[in-house]
Amino acid sequence: MSKFFRAAFRRMQGLMLLTLLMFSIGVTVVFPQQVKGASPTIAQSANAQLLLQQGIQSYQAQQLADAVKVWLQAAAIFAQQGDNLKLALVWSNLSSVYQDLGQWSAAEVAIAKSLNFLQNPPASSDLQTYREIQAKALNTQGSLQLAQGKLAQALATWKQTSATYAQAGDKLGMIGSFLNQAKALQALGLSRQAETTLQQINHLLQLESDPQLQATGLLRLGNALRRISKLTQSRQVLTASLQVAEQSSTKASVLLELGNTERALSNQAFTFGKQEQAIQHAQQASQFYQQASELGLQIQPQLNLLSLWVETGQSVAAAKLWTQIQQSITNLPPSRTAIYARLNLAQSLTCLRPDIDKETTFCIKRPQQQLPTQNQVAQTPTWRDIAQILAVAVQQAESLQDRRAKSYALGQLGGLYELTKQWSEAQHLTEQALLIAQEIQAGEIEYRWEWQLGRLLKKQGDNKRAIASYIAAVDTLKSVRRDLFTINPDVQLSFRDQVEPVYRELVDLLLSNQENGQANQENLRKAIAYTDSLQLAELENYLGCNLGQIVSLNQNPNQASRQAAFIYPIILKDRLEVIFQLPGQPIGNYSSLIPQTVVEKTLEQLKTALLGRNAGKIRENSQQIYRWLLEPLEPHLQKSKEVQTLVFVLDGNLRNIPMSVLYDSKANEYLIEKKYALAVLPNAQLFDLRPRSQQLKVLGAGINTALEVENRYFAAINATEELQQIQQITSSKILMNAQFTKANLQENFNSGGFSAVHLATHGNFSSDPEQTFILAYGELLRANDLENLLTSSQKRTSSPIELFVLSACQTAAGDNRATLGLAGLAVRSGARSTLATLWQVSDDSTVKLMQQFYKELSQPGMSKAMALHRAGQVLMKERKYQNPYYWAGYVLVGNWL
Repeated sequence: MSKFFRAAFRRMQGLMLLTLLMFSIGVTVVFPQQVKGASPTIAQSANAQLLLQQGIQSYQAQQLADAVKVWLQAAAIFAQQGDNLKLALVWSNLSSVYQDLGQWSAAEVAIAKSLNFLQNPPASSDLQTYREIQAKALNTQGSLQLAQGKLAQALATWKQTSATYAQAGDKLGMIGSFLNQAKALQALGLSRQAETTLQQINHLLQLESDPQLQATGLLRLGNALRRISKLTQSRQVLTASLQVAEQSSTKASVLLELGNTERALSNQAFTFGKQEQAIQHAQQASQFYQQASELGLQIQPQLNLLSLWVETGQSVAAAKLWTQIQQSITNLPPSRTAIYARLNLAQSLTCLRPDIDKETTFCIKRPQQQLPTQNQVAQTPTWRDIAQILAVAVQQAESLQDRRAKSYALGQLGGLYELTKQWSEAQHLTEQALLIAQEIQAGEIEYRWEWQLGRLLKKQGDNKRAIASYIAAVDTLKSVRRDLFTINPDVQLSFRDQVEPVYRELVDLLLSNQENGQANQENLRKAIAYTDSLQLAELENYLGCNLGQIVSLNQNPNQASRQAAFIYPIILKDRLEVIFQLPGQPIGNYSSLIPQTVVEKTLEQLKTALLGRNAGKIRENSQQIYRWLLEPLEPHLQKSKEVQTLVFVLDGNLRNIPMSVLYDSKANEYLIEKKYALAVLPNAQLFDLRPRSQQLKVLGAGINTALEVENRYFAAINATEELQQIQQITSSKILMNAQFTKANLQENFNSGGFSAVHLATHGNFSSDPEQTFILAYGELLRANDLENLLTSSQKRTSSPIELFVLSACQTAAGDNRATLGLAGLAVRSGARSTLATLWQVSDDSTVKLMQQFYKELSQPGMSKAMALHRAGQVLMKERKYQNPYYWAGYVLVGNWL
């Protein structure tokens, strides 16, 4: 939650900066004493100008209700005077503040009025002002359209905005509208176009001669890059901004955002298990925050620094800082800024307390680096002190009539009561916060309080209402997922803490709500549906786009094959649940009461044993996983004679383990030795599950020489023999070494009508999209490159890529979520199936397996899963390749037919 409220605070700051630019049109403020004795018309005009400026000042102070009040008064006077330009400006400003307040209908009416007053251009003497106001009104309209989910309309509006800013000669306005276009493109799933737009902006800014404009533009660009998780690029751009920043206020803002980017890099490194890098980035973030504070930006850098120290366990430093922050906040006048600052402080203080529940999802804590002394612990605020901070925030939100801020404050206060186990009070406050969020249609807040209410109802034993509340939270998440995963970087980076638990806790509740010791069919169907939704949400989070904008989410795997069993293992805190669905049978489930920590440790030990080729340890760990995962399913499979393929929808660290290596100790055989073909399905909705066409035409490409690309060294592999074997079996064309380039791939895709692509080259799968790539000759092809190559060819030829084979790839070492890279690549490629290796297997065994795979696949009626299954069986029978290291690393993702 701390990240969530920090995100809200920074979002508010960003809106302030954008809107302040929108208001700055050079209006001269005329004060009353300047018009003493003037005519009523002049005095009235001066009063309207003063009201306009007062509204701007109220907005700058985040006193939103006051801004609305005075701008409405100004609008009435400008209407009497027939001043359409000023009316257009005021109504555009009002639309912005209504959006901020969540009053969407009022925002629509206001921007419509603004644009209506701009229908007729004025005389040439006022044309410059007209264009400036028109551009700002269009910018406001685009923001409203984006918030309403009208993505294509927002993009079109912002393109018009850029042209209008260009006519007005407003370079900074143009930059802002281009950045908005990139945001809309990202939300539409057009991440490559979004990135290209941002690169173009960077090029323009590098040529800019005005240092202040360059610094401000680079600051915004750096923030936009962080928004789409281009963190290294964000750091580079913000560093460049810092080098040219001259005014102290600009420099302080750049330092603050550099700290935010370093913090995001720290979170990313920590997620990947790179502890030393995480610490270095966190230390750098800390230094930037302190410098920003020294230059005058005090509250936000200090709040960020406090929460960073709490999160990284630096309790001693945090204990010294919080009292200073509290005094600064006390001196702030009532405003949304002050409210959010209080919420941020209260959250950090909650997580600083030594008696905080370690299992709570509210506080993200890494291992402590410093232990507080007894005196410092005594200085930590009591629960009552923290509640008082939140109560003041509620009071200020009420006095300012700021319903969004009030929802935040009430909900966080309810969360505090939850932590102190005052269930009734917590529920009452949460319901109040939820009602406000629903009324202002703030889904990004609403799902938080629905989730919180579900937890509270569960703790009070009301499972039926708890399930309903959790389902509401998940449904709300679906509606705002675009914003959470592609627009708000802080929520994106904390997906595992802020979004994933909602789904898991719901599935836990559905499976725990049993009748006669069994979950009912309806609950099991819902559990499968929400497990699929979690997989989809995680992939969207990883890819940074809304997959619904890219693929048709309407597949039904049960209708795709009557010969497949679907297996959904779900890792929960206290157990491993397995839901299964066999042809023509009711959905079933079973569980093993094994703590999550034990499951994950066993999986990690198995992965280590596989890479170390330790046959004894492989069997020891894989037989344990088989007992949990598949042994209870055996009787059901024996009854079902139809099942030929086991399709796994894997959860968490299970994705890092090939299912073929699971060992049945009773039968003394690995799963690959049984009769079932195996496949992995990241999400059923993302793949075309129709049977493949029988004709196979392969485009092969490979590299058999050592290369150094982007400061990485890649050893030579035996790609020549592998591709020659494929050429002998199938109709194919081969690109070797210097022929294997992005341009040549594109040319062949567009003209060849290939149904399969086989790449015998190095590759890497990582939970960092930037580190997921395929090696071409002299260049790295990343997910976006492959997506553009494959999808463009399919659009040109109307012929789907049936199979995408990556035969020498590997998952990133030490990265527990690396297989997200494989799943993401499989989805983004647009291919119906992807066959890849989880680790780089020896050249000789790969040649043999691929040769047998294509032989099997060439037989009529042979499915891809069964072809791989039989090829693996042939390979493991050779004495040289009996160790699972040689045959287990190959996995089929997607359409198994």
